[in-house]
Amino acid sequence: MTGLDALPPGASVRGRADGFADYLVGPAARRRLLTDRFIETFEAWGYGFMVTPLVEPLDTIAAGVPGARQSALFRFMDSDGAMLALVGERTVSVARVVATQLHEGPFPLRLCYAGSVLRNQAPNAGRRRESLQAGCELIGASGLAADAECIALAAAALERGGVEHIQVDVGHADFIPGLLESAGLDATARDEVLAALARRDLVAVESALAETDAADAERRLLLAFPTLRGGREILDTAAGGLRGARPQRALQELAQLWDLLEAHAITDRVHLDLGAVRDWDYYTGPTFEVFSVDSGFALGSGGRYDTLLSRFGSTCPATGFVLHVDRCHDSIVRRAGTLDPPDVLQVSWETDAQARALELARGLRSRGVAAACDLVAGGDGDVLVSASGARWSVLGHHEHGSVDAALAALGRHLP
Repeated sequence: MTGLDALPPGASVRGRADGFADYLVGPAARRRLLTDRFIETFEAWGYGFMVTPLVEPLDTIAAGVPGARQSALFRFMDSDGAMLALVGERTVSVARVVATQLHEGPFPLRLCYAGSVLRNQAPNAGRRRESLQAGCELIGASGLAADAECIALAAAALERGGVEHIQVDVGHADFIPGLLESAGLDATARDEVLAALARRDLVAVESALAETDAADAERRLLLAFPTLRGGREILDTAAGGLRGARPQRALQELAQLWDLLEAHAITDRVHLDLGAVRDWDYYTGPTFEVFSVDSGFALGSGGRYDTLLSRFGSTCPATGFVLHVDRCHDSIVRRAGTLDPPDVLQVSWETDAQARALELARGLRSRGVAAACDLVAGGDGDVLVSASGARWSVLGHHEHGSVDAALAALGRHLP
C-alpha cells in the first residue's frame, strides 16, 4: 500500500511510503485514547512518565540492541559527520537516561513512556515500519516481585484499554541455555541447537543432539520444547531427571513467580512456556509475551535484562515490558467492528444569534461536551440558537427554551 488507492481521477501522484500509515479522524483519536489509558494505568501503579528522543547516536543504540536487529535501524549522518539512528525501541534510551542522569536513584525506579519507534524492515504481511509503543521499566529491583509486578501491570493496562481475552505466556531466558550447558554441549553445538530452536526446526535440533552426549532428560526436554506449555504442573514434569543447577534454578524461579502472579490474581490468564524462544543474549531471567484471540501477533512483551545498564557504565538489575499500541487497537477493532467517530454536537444559529451560539458552545465544552459552532447562519445542527432562545433534541425529545436551559439539558445528557 502506498496510500494511492483513494486518489480521485486526475490527481497528482504523491504516495505514502510503504510500511507507514495515516490515521484519520476517529481511528487516530481512539489510538490516542488507548495510549492515554495505558499511561494512566502505569501512573496509577506508581510509574513516572518520561520522554526520550526519537533520534539517538548510533553507538548508543548499538550498545543495547543485539547485532541481528541493528540492520533494521534507519541510519543517517548528522551535520558534523556523526552517525545517528531512529530508535527501534525505547528501552535502550531509558537505560541511557538512568545511567547518565538517574544513576543516584532513588531505587527502585519506576519509569513509563510512550512514543513511536521505526524499523527499516520489509513491509511484508502488513508489518509496520513505524509503530506506537507504550511501556514500563522497573530498574534497581532484582527480586521476582518486580517481574510479577510488570506482568500484572501489563495485563491491567490491557484490561483498562479494552483489550479482551488476553493470554500471557511466561518463560525463562535461562532455561534452554541452561539445559544445553547441563547437557555438556560445547559452544559450537550449543549455537547450532539454539539456532535450530529459534527456527523451531525439530529435525535440526535432533540432528545436532545426535552428535552429542546429552543426557536423556535434557534431550527429552529439548526435543519436546514446543509442547512445554501449561500451568504450574508443567514445572514438575520438566524437573524430572534434570541434573544441572542452572535449568533447575530457572524452574524454581518460575515456580516462585507463579505464586506471586497468583497473589496478583492473574494466573487465570497465564500459561508457562518453557520453550519460549527469546533473545537469549539480552534477557537474563523471566520473560513474557501477551496475546489475544483477536490478533495473530504479540500485543506486548517483556522480561528481565540485568546486563543492559552495565553497557552504559551502571550495573543495575532491571525488568520491564512494552505494549504495541497499534496491534492492541487492531485487536479491539476486530472484536468490536468499525467504531463510530467521537460524537460532536453541532451548534447552528440564526441571523443575529452568532454570539449566543458561541457562548453555548463554550459552555458545552467546559462541561466536557465536544461542540462545533457553524461558521455561517442558517444551518441545521443538533441545537439551533436564535435571538429568542434555542431549540434542541435530547433522547429523541424535541425541546426549546433559553440558551441556559439548552446548556443544562445538553450538558447533563451528553457524554
